[in-house]
Amino acid sequence: MPRLPILVSLLAAFALAGPLHAEPRVYHTSYNVSLIGLPVAKASFETTLDTRSYSVDGTLASSGLADIFSTIKGKSSVSGTIGPDRLTADRYSLAYRSDRKNWSSDVALKGGGVASRSVAPDRPAPKKDFVPVTPEQLKRVVDPLSGLMLRAGKDPASLCDRSLPFYDGWSRMDLKLSPAGRKPFSTDGFKGDAFVCDVRVDLVSGFRPSSKGVKFITRQTIQLWFAPIADTDIYAPVHAVIPTQIGPLTFTATQFAKG
Repeated sequence: MPRLPILVSLLAAFALAGPLHAEPRVYHTSYNVSLIGLPVAKASFETTLDTRSYSVDGTLASSGLADIFSTIKGKSSVSGTIGPDRLTADRYSLAYRSDRKNWSSDVALKGGGVASRSVAPDRPAPKKDFVPVTPEQLKRVVDPLSGLMLRAGKDPASLCDRSLPFYDGWSRMDLKLSPAGRKPFSTDGFKGDAFVCDVRVDLVSGFRPSSKGVKFITRQTIQLWFAPIADTDIYAPVHAVIPTQIGPLTFTATQFAKG
């Protein structure tokens, strides 16, 4: 999987849900993205949620100094069902354009596993050290868009004690979360303590171990801050720091689940 799709998949992961209601409700969320303190992108999400189902539609566009070097515009969506302990997607899609190249992914899921996938461009003839994705690795996955919408259950302190099996149509990776305390966070729609998780990336398949980008990201620790959505046990990211070879890439929610 190319390094750019890995980054866009992580960008797409920053979506959220809202309180569970019998009637569908729509919530809006926005993020600013900066690289070494300089603004590089903006992301926005619209989430529709009721007691049994959810859908999320998101957009991402480069901005500021980033447009001088590379222009990125994209959209992503997911829909699925709400279970007692997790959200389960049934359809995930991603489409974006970087400079003059187009990328797209469409993944159908059933029961938490991959039923079918279509990506463009598909991978050319793999090199010798390429690690292929196997059917066994796709029996239980989460999508990059709603995969970070976490249900905490009765013990929010255990929010960061989990591993998330991400799949975006190209590659399988496990995000391994571990607790790193709490920190205060305030934005339009939320004010309080956020749960902080340290995250290590374990690339399972769909990549080349010799890739410089792969070697770099697997040595790093990502930090994610989660906040509760209104009066529910659903938590979503409000802040994140992702190391890159240039410097830290930071996401900060400027609006969090506003109706």
